[in-house]
Amino acid sequence: MGKFGLALGALAIQTALGAPTSSRKSSSYVDWRQFKAHAVNLGGWLVQESTINSAWWGEYAGGASDEWGFCENLGSQCGPVFEEHYATWITTVDVDKLAQVGVTALRIPTTYAAWVKYPGSKLYSGNQTKYLSEIATYAIEQYGMHIIVDIHGLPGGINGLTIGEATGHYGWWYNQTNFDYSLQAVDALLAFIQKSGHPESYTLEPSNEAVDNKDFSVFGTPAALTDKAATWLLKYYHAVIDHVNAVNPNIPVMLQDSFKGEKFWSGNFSADANIIIDVHNYWFDDKNATSETLAKDICTRAKSNVGDAKFPVFVGEWSIQAGSNNTFALRERNLNAGLHAFYQYVQGSSYWTSKFYGNGTVSGQGNQTDYWNFEGFVDSGYVHLDSTDYQCL
Repeated sequence: MGKFGLALGALAIQTALGAPTSSRKSSSYVDWRQFKAHAVNLGGWLVQESTINSAWWGEYAGGASDEWGFCENLGSQCGPVFEEHYATWITTVDVDKLAQVGVTALRIPTTYAAWVKYPGSKLYSGNQTKYLSEIATYAIEQYGMHIIVDIHGLPGGINGLTIGEATGHYGWWYNQTNFDYSLQAVDALLAFIQKSGHPESYTLEPSNEAVDNKDFSVFGTPAALTDKAATWLLKYYHAVIDHVNAVNPNIPVMLQDSFKGEKFWSGNFSADANIIIDVHNYWFDDKNATSETLAKDICTRAKSNVGDAKFPVFVGEWSIQAGSNNTFALRERNLNAGLHAFYQYVQGSSYWTSKFYGNGTVSGQGNQTDYWNFEGFVDSGYVHLDSTDYQCL
C-alpha cells in the first residue's frame, strides 16, 4: 500500500466508516448532493451476460451471445433455469460479505422484462421482482444499505449490445411505442419502490449506456451518442423525472451519461432537480493503460468526472482491468485507488461486479475473473475502505 499522485494539488481523502455490525433503518430520503456510497453492482443476476459466469452460460445458452438468444434456445426450460439462477447467484450471504468490508449500497441491474411484457420480446418475464425484493429488503433492514435499481436495457434495444436488449438491437431510438413501453417499465419500478416499505432507501435509474452510434470503435467515448439521439434520450429522461415527481419527488433519479459527462447534461435540468449523473470508468480497452499506470489514471478520471458540479456524480461502474500488462501484484493498490478517489471527488462508486467467474483473457497475468470479481477481492483481504493510505495528490 502507498500513495500515488498527480501534480494537481493535494486533497485529504475522505474515508468510510467501519463496516456496519447491527441492523439499522432510516426514514430519511437521501440527498445525493450530500450522500456518498461505497457500492457494488449485482451484475449477472437479473441481467445475464456471457462473460460473467462462463461455465453456467456454456452449459445452458446453446451458443447464444445474449440473454435473448439464451432464452430462445432454451424454450420452455428458460423459466426453470433462470429462476434457479435468480435464487442462487446472489443470496443474503453475499450481502453479509459485502457489508462486512463497508459496502453501503448496491446497484442492481434488471431487464425491462422484469417490469413490463413487451410484445415479441424473448427476454424472460418471471419472478425477478420477488428475488429483488428479498435481497434489497435484507440489505436495507440489516445494514441500512441504499439500493439503486437500474433498467439496464429498454424495449427495442438501446446500444446494440447484449445488455441493451440483444446483439444488434437499436430499435428503441425514435420509436414512440418503445418509448411508451419504457415508461410503463419505469412506472412498474416506481410502484415497486413505493410498495417496498422503504421507498427512502431507493434510487431509480431508467437506462444504461444508451448510445446509437454503430461504430464500436467509439463506444465508451462521447462520440457514441449522436446529437440527434441525445435529444431523444433527453426527452425520455424528462418524462421519467415527470413520472417520478408525480408519484414521489423524494425518490432520486440517476441518469446514466452515455459517456457524455455531467457537464453535457447539466444545462438541461433545473438546479433543484432531484437527479444524479452516473458515469462509467473503464480502462480494459485502453491500450495505454497498464496496472502500473492505473492508479494515476483513476485519479485523473475522478477529478474530471465532477464536470461543472451543478449536479452530483456517481461512478456507477468501473473495474481494475487495464488494456495492457495487467499484474496481480498491483490489484490491491488499484482497487483501493478507485474506491477512495471516487469517494473523494464525486459521490462514490459501484464496482463491476460483485461476483464474476468469467474466463475471458486479459493482457498480462490471469484472466478477467482476477480483475472483476469483487467478492474475490474481499476474500483476499484487499478492500480497505477505512484506510488513509490511498489518496490522490
